[in-house]
Amino acid sequence: PDPDDPVNVIPISEVERKARIIRGPCQPKLNMYPRTKFGEKQRSFNSSWYEQFKWLEYSLTADRAFCFPCRLFNNSSGINVGHAEVNYSKVGFNNWKNATSKFREHQLTKTHLNSTNSLTEFLHSKPIDIILDENNEQIRSQKEIQRLKNRQIMNRLIDITLCLGIGGRSFRGKNEKDSSFNKGLFKDIVTLLSKYDPLLKSHLDSGPKNSSYCSNLIQNDLILSVSNVIKNQFREKIRNQNVSIIADETSDIGHHEQLSVVIRYFDNFKKCPVEQFICMKRIMSIDSETIFNTLRDVISEYDIKWESVVSMCFDGAATMSGSLSGVQARFKEKNEKSLFVHCYGHCLNLILVDSVGRDNKVTFNFFGNIQVIYSFVEGSCTRHAVLEKIASTINIKLKTLKSVSTTRWACRAEAVSAIKKNYAALLIAIAEICDNTRQADV
Repeated sequence: PDPDDPVNVIPISEVERKARIIRGPCQPKLNMYPRTKFGEKQRSFNSSWYEQFKWLEYSLTADRAFCFPCRLFNNSSGINVGHAEVNYSKVGFNNWKNATSKFREHQLTKTHLNSTNSLTEFLHSKPIDIILDENNEQIRSQKEIQRLKNRQIMNRLIDITLCLGIGGRSFRGKNEKDSSFNKGLFKDIVTLLSKYDPLLKSHLDSGPKNSSYCSNLIQNDLILSVSNVIKNQFREKIRNQNVSIIADETSDIGHHEQLSVVIRYFDNFKKCPVEQFICMKRIMSIDSETIFNTLRDVISEYDIKWESVVSMCFDGAATMSGSLSGVQARFKEKNEKSLFVHCYGHCLNLILVDSVGRDNKVTFNFFGNIQVIYSFVEGSCTRHAVLEKIASTINIKLKTLKSVSTTRWACRAEAVSAIKKNYAALLIAIAEICDNTRQADV
C-alpha cells in the first residue's frame, strides 16, 4: 500500500510530518478508477481534476477524495478547531456526480482558506513565535481599520442627529421595522444617505445586524452624547463669569407646566452680552419653592457659583417677584447682592394693556373688530375661498390673517399688518359674502 494514501494516519513526528507535507498531495493517475453507480450511470474519480484543484488528493484504498491542507491542518491548528468539513478531512468525498461544483464550494470555505494559509506558513518553516507575532499584528491592523471605519460611520450618524436636533424634528416613527413606511426621520435619512455613501451602504448591507447603530436606544445615546458635549462647552464658556438667570413658566399644549431657563453672560469672543437658552424643565407645581428648586438644580448642573449670579429676571407675578417668599427673595438668600429685574417685555406689555384698555373705547373696539374679521373669514373654508378669489381678481397677494393675542403685542402688530395688506380685498369679499348670504328657512 502507498504510505502517502490519505486514509493513513498523519505522522506525529515533526520531521516525518514535514517530509510528508513536502511530498504534497497523493494524486495517483490511473487509466481507470473504480466506478460507482449514480442513478442509471456509472461514475468515477477523474484525474483531470488534479489540474483544476491543486489541493485535491485521492485514496485508492477508500476510493474517496480528500483535501490535502484540510486533512493535515484542520485538526492540528487551534485556529481551525470547530470548522472541520469531515468529508474532506476525515471520511473522504465520493459524490462523483456533483464533484466539480462541490470542490468549488469547498475551496471558498473559511475552513479551506485557513488550512491553506496554515500549509503555506508551515512550508515557509517560520518559528511559531514569528507566526504568532505576524498574526497578532494582522489582527491589530484589522481592528484599527474597523475602528477608523466605525468612527466615520458615527460621524455621519452624529451629523444626522445634529441636523434633526437643530430643526427640532422628531427622530422616530410609529414602526421602526425595515418593512415599515414610517420608520422615522433618523432611519429614513440614514437609508437615503446610504444610496450615495458607499461606506454607509457597506455598513448597513454587510455589517452585523445587531450593531447597525440605528436602534432607538442608540438614537437616545447619540442625543444624550451631543447634549453632554454642548453642555460641557457652555459650562467652560461661563466658568468664573458673572451671569444673570432669566426664567418664565407657562403651560404647553399638553397642559404641563414648563419652566424655560435662559442664562445671560458676556461672550469674550463676541465682546458683547449673550443670552443662551439652556433648557425647558417640567415642573409639577408653580409655587415659588418648586420653581426655585428647579432653578437651583440648573445652576448646580452648570457649576455656577451663587456669588456669580449677579441678577435674575422674571415677570411680575408674586410667585416670581415677591420680596418675601418669591423666587427672587430665595435667590437673595443665596446671594444678597444679586439684583432682581422685572422683565422689560412684561412691563411694556402691562403699560400697553393699561393705556389702551377698556376705558379707551376706540382702541378697544379697533382690536375687537380685527378679531371679529379674523374669526369671520378664517372660520369658514367657503368665506376664505371668496377672499382668495377676490385677491386674485384684483391682483393682490394675500397675507395670512392673524388672531389677536391677549398678551403679546407683537402678535397684535402682525394682525394689524395683515388687515392693512388685505384691506381692499377684504372690503369686496365681506360685501360679496354678505350679499350672497341668505337667512335659513324657518
